[in-house]
Amino acid sequence: ISSSGEAVVSTQSTGIQNLKTGTLTFIEAIVNMSHLFHVAALCLTLSAGLGSPSDHYKSYNGYKILRVTLDSSTDYRTITDLESEDSLEIISKSRSKIVDILVSPEKLNHCQRAFTLQNLPVEVINDNFGDDIRRERTALLSAAPLVVGDFSYDNYHRLDVLYNHLDALATLHPDNAETFNLEGSTYEGRKIQAIRITSNVTSTTSDDRPMIWIDGGIHAREWVSPATVMYIIDSLLGEQEQDKSADMAALLEKYQFVIAPCINPDGYEYTHEKERLWRKTRRPSGCKNNKRNWFGGCFYRRCYGVDSNRNWSTDWGKESVSEDPCSELYPGKEPYDQNNIRMVKDYLEAQRNKLKGYISYHSYSQLFLIPLAYTTNPPPDREHHLKVGAAVVAAIKNRHGQIYTAQSFADM
Repeated sequence: ISSSGEAVVSTQSTGIQNLKTGTLTFIEAIVNMSHLFHVAALCLTLSAGLGSPSDHYKSYNGYKILRVTLDSSTDYRTITDLESEDSLEIISKSRSKIVDILVSPEKLNHCQRAFTLQNLPVEVINDNFGDDIRRERTALLSAAPLVVGDFSYDNYHRLDVLYNHLDALATLHPDNAETFNLEGSTYEGRKIQAIRITSNVTSTTSDDRPMIWIDGGIHAREWVSPATVMYIIDSLLGEQEQDKSADMAALLEKYQFVIAPCINPDGYEYTHEKERLWRKTRRPSGCKNNKRNWFGGCFYRRCYGVDSNRNWSTDWGKESVSEDPCSELYPGKEPYDQNNIRMVKDYLEAQRNKLKGYISYHSYSQLFLIPLAYTTNPPPDREHHLKVGAAVVAAIKNRHGQIYTAQSFADM
């Protein structure tokens, strides 16, 4: 499992056996099922089930999303210095020298002066992000509640709606689905629920089938990720994509799918309750720039959360991370110090002899990312991953006419 990287769909090989025989059939089927969700930058549409307008939800009024082009390490240092002093937030960065940032109205002039001094090209992506938040939230608060167990794809939903739908599916399809919770609980006491889908799910032979793990929601603000994973679950069980029922049945005879739609539930709920762009977990992580005052408190401010995607053990803390606990890229004090990642790791380690694939859904850029993330040295099975990636992007283009790029994490 890679310790860093960000993707729409990712297959990861470090420490886990890779996708093997039958992968192309499986991947193409999954891609074809996901037509409702072409992932784009900060998909901000409808949701459901939030609190009242007076619940102190961060408005982002006047905030701008800017795209900055960097040509040197000095340019990049300009951005990271501004981030370190809380003048901006990095939303997305890549090795292509493009960085998307979020800037408050109070910090805009300060940032613009820094950009001008460094001659940095800047493009306005969103002139007032608060308008999007306001429209989204108005729709959320006016949405009619669903019947327990139901699900829809015209809104985003809270965690309990996701979990209730999984349980309803297991009841509706007892021969092919069963739900369970990963061992343990998150920092805030929540469960990570998963569904196991395969033919004759209660039989002993079904447990021996090759396992494909799929997850979503590792980054809290990427709401389309759990929604996409829920659509895959519905499609495997015939609730969506009914015209592909024969293909789905063949997959369930060959594989067992273990799917967790939201593996950062604390952060996910926080984005619905308080702050739409929260990305990390919610466990207290230290002090800004690791600086404390004479009285033992934080000199600047207390920090919360860890980037779950960087909390795995493989080359932990070495690439694309920050030592500042307040940074979006903070990997934690040590590998697996976040309950949610440790829960996933413990489950997968117990299944490692049957685990054949790990697919994680994210929501920024039109990318299918393959190993590795922490090094540009290719893995021994690189040709296999390139073949998978080529098949995926071809299937997306054939189905939807959308152009995705297949590349390694390290080439971002």
